[in-house]
Amino acid sequence: ELLVPGRTKEDFGIEVEKNVLTIKFEQKEETKQEDLKTLRREFTLNSFKRSFTLGEQVQVEGIQAKYEDGILRVWLPKQEVAKFSKQIAVQ
Repeated sequence: ELLVPGRTKEDFGIEVEKNVLTIKFEQKEETKQEDLKTLRREFTLNSFKRSFTLGEQVQVEGIQAKYEDGILRVWLPKQEVAKFSKQIAVQ
């Protein structure tokens, strides 16, 4: 879970490449003030990028994310491990 208030779900980029999960956010704001003779612009750039190495047990195809009430939640489902037993007859 990441606490990121004041954002929209479209602001986030989440991708997996070579077992590395990357969550990034980039927001650009522009302030423009025009007078008769001058034009003033201010740009603010807030961004972050976090990367996490995933273990082999994470099912990459099942990763989900949801942004709600200022919290980005990312679910990393585990792969089903084959559980089997077999009796071996001694000959």
